[in-house]
Amino acid sequence: MLKQKRTRLLAVAGLWLISSLALYGKAAAEKSTIATPAFEQKDFLQLKVHQVVVDSTTMQPVVFLADPPEERAMPIWIGPCEADAINGEMQGIKPPRPLTHDLLVRIIQKTNGKIQRVVITHRKENIYYATIAVQRESSVLEIDARPSDSIVVALKSRAPLFVLKALFAEAAVPLRGQQALEELYGLTIQDLTPMLAQSFSFNSTLGVLVADVRQGSRAEKDGILRGDIFVELGGQSVKDKMGFQDALARGKTPLPARIFRKGNFLSVLLRFQ
Repeated sequence: MLKQKRTRLLAVAGLWLISSLALYGKAAAEKSTIATPAFEQKDFLQLKVHQVVVDSTTMQPVVFLADPPEERAMPIWIGPCEADAINGEMQGIKPPRPLTHDLLVRIIQKTNGKIQRVVITHRKENIYYATIAVQRESSVLEIDARPSDSIVVALKSRAPLFVLKALFAEAAVPLRGQQALEELYGLTIQDLTPMLAQSFSFNSTLGVLVADVRQGSRAEKDGILRGDIFVELGGQSVKDKMGFQDALARGKTPLPARIFRKGNFLSVLLRFQ
């Protein structure tokens, strides 16, 4: 009996949430002077979350959404809470209790809904707009949402993320610097956020986190692991991603480095040949 009541309550809550979001999306769409384009896959490009960095000028997080070959990416400025949520998903960090985005995804799933896709639809006055497509039975609801929330929902539900091709062509920037770093040494790095630092038991946000190490790369041969935190490079403190890249570009092989790994500081040598 208790289980049946809980199931009914979840269903009612889910229907209320979906209908409320749909009405909100409809109202928001009516206010916008730009019509949301109908989803025809040939007109859209599927993206992946490349990384989250902190804009050194505004100190605001920026998420980069990249094309499949990761040659170009469109930057979207987001809030710190959404940045932490995106970083947490990219690093596989699960919160001890469900947060707002977890709750939203779970309610939709528990009420037989499915998040079909997330779409970055348009930009107006430098503000991006997005929709979350929720399928329930034979109908699909297009719900207006902030891109930052939409990206988190896409990651948590494993839903594809799309952008209008024309919008991506207009907003994307080349990723030459990051590509050169990866090609040279085989690292993908990102700035530390307070949540990430806490997750790795690191008592500072100064440094850069190793988000990925390419298999067979020079970095892998030097013993660098995913989850390592670089704090020094070439005898200089590393404060952020930009500082790391500058030190890497100026340094000569072998380049001494200091990393934080599982509660300990280690000294390593980076060899580029």
